[in-house]
Amino acid sequence: MVRVKYVIPVLILVVCMTKPSYGKWVWNKETGWMQSTFAVAATLEQRYKYALSLIVEQKYVDAVKEFEAIIKTDPDSEHAEASQINIGWAYFLNGDYKRAMKAYEGAFQKFSGTKRTKEILEKMYQVGIIQMDTDEDAAIEILEKVIQKQQLGPLAPEAQVKIADCYFKKNQFEEAIDAYEKFMENYPKNEWIPYIQYQIPLSKVCHEKKQERNYGLLISAKEGFEEYIVSNPNGVNVEDAKKMIEDIRILEAEREFDIGEFYIRRKKPSAAVMYFEYVMNRYPNTIWAEKANERIEFLRMIEAVK
Repeated sequence: MVRVKYVIPVLILVVCMTKPSYGKWVWNKETGWMQSTFAVAATLEQRYKYALSLIVEQKYVDAVKEFEAIIKTDPDSEHAEASQINIGWAYFLNGDYKRAMKAYEGAFQKFSGTKRTKEILEKMYQVGIIQMDTDEDAAIEILEKVIQKQQLGPLAPEAQVKIADCYFKKNQFEEAIDAYEKFMENYPKNEWIPYIQYQIPLSKVCHEKKQERNYGLLISAKEGFEEYIVSNPNGVNVEDAKKMIEDIRILEAEREFDIGEFYIRRKKPSAAVMYFEYVMNRYPNTIWAEKANERIEFLRMIEAVK
């Protein structure tokens, strides 16, 4: 009996000194089984890992709340910095690009100059790229911000190319030309230069097709394609460039032929013949050279010219 007398207090003491253990799941009559708040460990590192696990489980809203709680608990900690970035990542994965960009901008403003600056800019760039498929205007705005925040950074040339491509995709060819030429000016030794050299004249041709035959733009485009071929004899777009040059030559021939037709209407057959002969000599083997020859023979047949 004496032994029992002393054992009970010891057991009580052991029980009292033991840290409480909480189950991962608890029962609530209103919500059913739910995860216990005590399942998330108290340290910032464990809470951060838990928030990351919520992203893996695609519980993006819950992940954002947990990251925000970590920031509120210790806003100057390394985990707070990472949490701010991951808030943007959670929004990004959830398809909320506007909030994602806002989170990344907040992270850049607060943590600019840290080892995570490059990571933040890369995240912003990703938002811009994915927006290109659905909202080119939003993509342009985001990519311009990437350049503004680090104009000499490695992502700036990539962003500038994509901005120009967005304008091209939107059929805003004047803006595309300006954006491509800005790339040539700011990054003259970049690996994208051959692509840009091809896109500039291509944009000019596309722009010309939207207008009433801008002859000067056609000439400039042809010169651009020729420059591309000379600079990149083995370039991936060489054959396309040659075809574009030939297409422009045909358009040039058509223009000269139309001037000849104009002089016929003005009853100046000699001037008309001069343009038709120019078409035959300058653009042989084209349909307009054949038409020009037919017009000259007709004028001679009716004795309008010798």
